[in-house]
Amino acid sequence: MELTNQQIDQLYKFTQKHYVEHYDLQTELVDHLANDVENIRKESPNISFQKALDKSFKKFGVFGFMDIVEQKQSQLRKRYFKILLSFTKQWFQLPKILLTIAGTLVLYKIQEFKNSYDLYFGMFFCLMIVQFIIMILNNQKLKRKHKITGKKWMLEDIIQVQGILNFTFLFFNLAQCFSMGNKDFVGISEPIRLLYAFFMVSAIIFTYIALYLIPKKSEELLKKHYPEYELELT
Repeated sequence: MELTNQQIDQLYKFTQKHYVEHYDLQTELVDHLANDVENIRKESPNISFQKALDKSFKKFGVFGFMDIVEQKQSQLRKRYFKILLSFTKQWFQLPKILLTIAGTLVLYKIQEFKNSYDLYFGMFFCLMIVQFIIMILNNQKLKRKHKITGKKWMLEDIIQVQGILNFTFLFFNLAQCFSMGNKDFVGISEPIRLLYAFFMVSAIIFTYIALYLIPKKSEELLKKHYPEYELELT
């Protein structure tokens, strides 16, 4: 027995009730539940829609949809990493790679100045502050958008918020490396000093890519991943 539109709406509300916030994952689960409920009702024609739904949901186990949500998040984080890697590869090609080399050499020479170590640490700290501010602003923007459209998209959430959060923790750990050992660059070998300078330039580049370039292309990336996302914009 094919489900009615009203019953499909009930399935969407059911997934929301069980802590599935993102519309893309809700749709996947609704498709699965709808097919399973229809099969259950074919085998047992007298069973009600609600009982068939409860029977279908029990197949997900004690934790319900939690495992599915985690799997989807892991899948889309990997996709986000591929997007990041693609943008990064473009940056490390001519002519932009010349800026990377120049920036590395400039920061390498700065190490000869007094308090250069504190300058490095300060730059890391500023990058983390900027990331947190952007993350909060983007999160608020997504909440406003969700109120208008009624839909949240997991990949959009990762691009606008979670990706930035991951980089913040990464840079925090890198900054801790600077806080260990000597408080200046005296006595450190030149290859290690060059590596410090390259890490600093890379941190700036990754921040620029994660906070500006990828979010700027977010709608294009979302339309490519979600064909139905374009329908929402029209």
